[in-house]
Amino acid sequence: FGERYTQFSLFRFREADAVQQARSGNTNNTNITLSSSNVSIPFIPKVHIPSIPIGVDVRGNTVMKPLLGVGTWKYNNVQAYESVCKAFLAGYTMIDVAWAYKNQKGVGKAIKDCWKGTREELFVMAKIAGGLSREEVRIYHDKNLADLQLNYVDHLMTHSPGGPRHAPPDHASPARRKEEWKALQEIYQAGQARSIGISHYCPRHIDDVLEVSHVVKPSINQVEYHVGFSHDRDELLAKCRQHNITMMSFSPLCGPCFRYYQPGEDGSYAESLTTGTLVQEIASHYNHDNATATTTGAEVALRFIVQQALAENNTMGGMGGVIPRSNSLEHLL
Repeated sequence: FGERYTQFSLFRFREADAVQQARSGNTNNTNITLSSSNVSIPFIPKVHIPSIPIGVDVRGNTVMKPLLGVGTWKYNNVQAYESVCKAFLAGYTMIDVAWAYKNQKGVGKAIKDCWKGTREELFVMAKIAGGLSREEVRIYHDKNLADLQLNYVDHLMTHSPGGPRHAPPDHASPARRKEEWKALQEIYQAGQARSIGISHYCPRHIDDVLEVSHVVKPSINQVEYHVGFSHDRDELLAKCRQHNITMMSFSPLCGPCFRYYQPGEDGSYAESLTTGTLVQEIASHYNHDNATATTTGAEVALRFIVQQALAENNTMGGMGGVIPRSNSLEHLL
């Protein structure tokens, strides 16, 4: 575990030095080959990722969330470390983590080793399990902060309207949702989370927490949303807009859906949001109109969501961006 960190850190610092040199104009190369390794990386220009307001923190400062971040689901600590370091190198400023992913120590080490901006320039989104008691909320978030090596997170959400797998049925009750939300508001008031929110919540679950949102309402509802999703998300989006709750997409490339795809005669998956028929046809339209364009199906699927967020014109509520996941620097770019 520690050796893998050391090996990747050595590569990462060499890589970052080369990128910094390219960005500062000290080289005319479009590609940089690191002399101490066989790794060749592209020139990576400075990027600007648009942000949207999602509320105010306990001090009254507006909380701005980037429209594009990087997810860490299904990574172990080493994979999370590598992915997050590469994401920082590519210009990402938002990381999505969760207690349930069991990889927050890797993310915390990546922040410590690889993040070169100020803490205020980094947006960390964390989650705790659903259906927790007031005391459990405190225990879970204390563990979040310890693993991430942070004093606060920029957003903290309950991961689901019910409890963890195999939890008693009453952990999925309106009473438990209300108790947990009250505890999240205490963490918000203590300054250990600049904003708080929910995940996997449908309209009736939202109503439960709104009944006890005496301090602050949820600022984000993170749900599965992507090209081709059923129309029930329209109702949920309308509910979020009504209460100025930003609806944020996870699995924008529909990773969990892949098990439902049916291969065609040629072995391809027409429903795929990276190489499927619909997104590829849209991508080819843009490539046809611009001879130098290299639009991919994945870019179409991500743009579908980000464009909706941009169209909201910087108002709270509505669509709130994406958190794709990759351990490939090329894909992150």
